[in-house]
Amino acid sequence: MKVKTFDAVKLMRELRNKLSEDMEDMTSEERVRYIQDKAATTPLGKAMVKGEHKAAQQIAEHGRGKQRRAG
Repeated sequence: MKVKTFDAVKLMRELRNKLSEDMEDMTSEERVRYIQDKAATTPLGKAMVKGEHKAAQQIAEHGRGKQRRAG
């Protein structure tokens, strides 16, 4: 049996709990801005802000929240 050296579930729970603590007293608008600011500091976030990431391009072309058509 392989010994786990990294527990992804534990890490995600810790990160979620920390994020919940940080945003506990924020309004919805403050939470959105907080997440946007945090995301903008990551390599993926920077690419999305610049529109250089495929997901960012798709959002710009098709809009957020629109469902794909079945077919």
